Amino acid sequence: MNENSKDLVGNRIVRALLQAYYELLDEDGMRSILREANMESLSDLTSLNPRGLMKLDSFKKIISAQNILLFQTHELLFLIGKKFSFYLFPFGNSFEDTIEELNQLIQTDWSLKIIKNTKNEIHLLLKNCVFCSNSHEICDLIKGFLINSLEKTLSPEKKIIFMPINKIAINKESRSQDTIYIKLKIE
Repeated sequence: MNENSKDLVGNRIVRALLQAYYELLDEDGMRSILREANMESLSDLTSLNPRGLMKLDSFKKIISAQNILLFQTHELLFLIGKKFSFYLFPFGNSFEDTIEELNQLIQTDWSLKIIKNTKNEIHLLLKNCVFCSNSHEICDLIKGFLINSLEKTLSPEKKIIFMPINKIAINKESRSQDTIYIKLKIE
């Protein structure tokens, strides 16, 4: 991908998301989201070159359609996030590599970075999320993605707990309106 490009999303992201829709919502559900986004041409997943790029505006149409059609389906969106993690990185990566590669695949003012990583907790800052419709609260899809991405790197008996935001612990950088502070606890 071109390092100077802005407002682009790697087709790998789009393909992984559409595969998650296909698995959990079947072909009709995936097509309904694409129809709502006016992007039905993407229903043939093989037509998307995994090395290609999509304009962020087009990707946001898919996310907007998803958020309209799946409004208030928290558990389903969480499962879509978990499947999205699997299809995007089926062979696994370290959690750190997953975050780094995700940032490379989304070329805009988005950023997801690990700000603290201990044996029992990982703290992240998410800026300008392209998946979340509400910039003040993390969406269930990203929760599912992060939890599954971390679970894949741990032994099976470990459990990931998504922790609520601790407003006192938020530093100056994370007070931005479009920044979400995320805490994952490993038990």
